[in-house]
Amino acid sequence: MHTFKVVKEAYGWAVRTDCGMSTPFWSRAIAIQEANALCAALRTHGEAAEVVVEAADPADTPVVAAARIGARRMAMLLTPRRPLRR
Repeated sequence: MHTFKVVKEAYGWAVRTDCGMSTPFWSRAIAIQEANALCAALRTHGEAAEVVVEAADPADTPVVAAARIGARRMAMLLTPRRPLRR
């Protein structure tokens, strides 16, 4: 099973695997979206994959920034993207 861990890094949020990590993302929501997209891509090939999200420290989550994103936009960011057809 492939596990993608969304973790807090010094310069933002990153997606870690057993063998490496992604470049940092500005927000936790975008890192989760990327991890979900990676899982969806693996699942289309019959592989088992999961996303594990590190709990956010309440001091790290700016309330003002979260209020600017509507519920519809946040739901769109957190849902996995469908792979492109070629």
